[in-house]
Amino acid sequence: MQYQNESEQLNRKQQLLRREIYDKGYDCQAFQDYMEQLKVNGGQDVNIWTYQELQEAISLFQTTNQPQMETIELDDVSYRQSEFDDHAQFEVPQNLDEQLPQVKQEQQLQNQKQQNQIVSNGMHEEIVAKPSVDNERFYQKVHLCKLQDKKMILTANEINVQITKFEKIQGGLLSASYYIYIINTEPIGWNVQRRYNDFVWLREVLNKMYPGRYIPPLPKKTVLKNDQELYLIKRMKFLEKFLQGLFQIELIRHDKWFYAFLSIKEEKDFKQIQKLSTQLSRVTKLEQIISLDGQVQLQINDNLVTYNQESSSLINSIDLSYKKLRKESKQLLLDFDQLSNTIYNMGQTCTDLYQFSNKFNQSISQGKISKLDILYISMNNMLVQWGNNLTAQIKIVQEELCSFFKFHHHSITSLKEFIKQKEQAQQEYEKFKSKLELKKHKLFASQDFNRWEVPSIQIKALQDSNLTQNREVCLAIMLPQETTLQEELKNIFAFYNYQQFSEINSHLENTVTAFSEHFIKFCSLQKEMLAEQKLVWDKSIVNFNNLHYPQQIILKKT
Repeated sequence: MQYQNESEQLNRKQQLLRREIYDKGYDCQAFQDYMEQLKVNGGQDVNIWTYQELQEAISLFQTTNQPQMETIELDDVSYRQSEFDDHAQFEVPQNLDEQLPQVKQEQQLQNQKQQNQIVSNGMHEEIVAKPSVDNERFYQKVHLCKLQDKKMILTANEINVQITKFEKIQGGLLSASYYIYIINTEPIGWNVQRRYNDFVWLREVLNKMYPGRYIPPLPKKTVLKNDQELYLIKRMKFLEKFLQGLFQIELIRHDKWFYAFLSIKEEKDFKQIQKLSTQLSRVTKLEQIISLDGQVQLQINDNLVTYNQESSSLINSIDLSYKKLRKESKQLLLDFDQLSNTIYNMGQTCTDLYQFSNKFNQSISQGKISKLDILYISMNNMLVQWGNNLTAQIKIVQEELCSFFKFHHHSITSLKEFIKQKEQAQQEYEKFKSKLELKKHKLFASQDFNRWEVPSIQIKALQDSNLTQNREVCLAIMLPQETTLQEELKNIFAFYNYQQFSEINSHLENTVTAFSEHFIKFCSLQKEMLAEQKLVWDKSIVNFNNLHYPQQIILKKT
């Protein structure tokens, strides 16, 4: 009998929730969050509520909320989509047109699915299926955002982006000279010219559009070295790594601005795209964020706190070590340069010895030692070839160590900037929360209902229910606008908190892959250099043997 009564009570409460919340078109997730504020786990377990308490809570909720029967409309990004599409005439190969996905219908279905998943077979069943514990030690939500409009379906492995060369464009009467970089994207067949400032523009746009995402670094702009060929070559390789790094990020790979950067050939058309981008504002609301699946993760928990603290410490340590490796690579470059110069000098000294012996042999008619000339020539050749090998090492060290560690050191700097965004979001949330809690406690103690910013009908409901002395209930409903702002700040912090974990974890995984591939190449180059140097030593051994054991060698051949 007791079981039947409990079952009947549960059914009554479920019917009440369905009739008053779901059937009347109220936001079920918002109501669940509201119930969480009134009681711990109040949005998860309907059994902890009496039927009368539910009625009172529903009444209070309905006084401050409006029914939402239609699908939620996500905010548009601040730039004009249609205007961009009108001006951005992308040059897409004919065979690629057939590969472009039909994403609009998929996007609508995805958004509808996300909205429908908060409605299931009854309020109680939905709460059980999607627990949401809203406290400081465990906070997790899925927030709806914008769905990425995929521009092409080629994967990163199928595309090769290269900067093939740079060219100097002479300035005119009123303009200075500058350099352009030729960018080829294969197998699509795109070929464009871009200035360094265009790369800076692209990175700024991507940072605005994709908060919480790691964007690869760019080399710093310096004026003093602009006419040095070696400097320009290193900068070209750095810019190429930037573009290749973007292609490794699927979300960015489909971005329309990145797409335009690589595909629009005519300078006037590209300038028009850049002009349109001036209408962009930095994305600050979660609803405006773009993702591949139309949602973002919000998380605060002990495991993430530990991970983010330890990863921040790791990134700082890696930063120092990369900086040290850059310095040591430069020193190695100087060491090889000095060593090769020393060996070349030794070769020059052997040349001097040859000239002395040759002069001696030329000046006498009896007692000539022609083998002495050959000895000094062999010594010179050995040393020069050795020096050439070390000179080749200088190029390898420059490209495979100095430039490599420079790029990855800048990458860590970009990660530290990203971590700083999370820390700022956390500080803003905690500071606002602390002030608001203090303010609410003072208002509760004063019982000055006029300053609670709560409708009089809601205050009366509290008084009739004898809840004005219930601190937990009162703190939850007073100052609703500031409470909503606190919730928004918390969500932003939870977003960056999860993104720090996601982005750093991904970056470290990619580091293993990138470094492994790079040093496989480096070791292969060293292996080739050793093989070439071995040939030098083998040839030198033969030459010196011929000088020292000529008769024995002749006998063996005979």
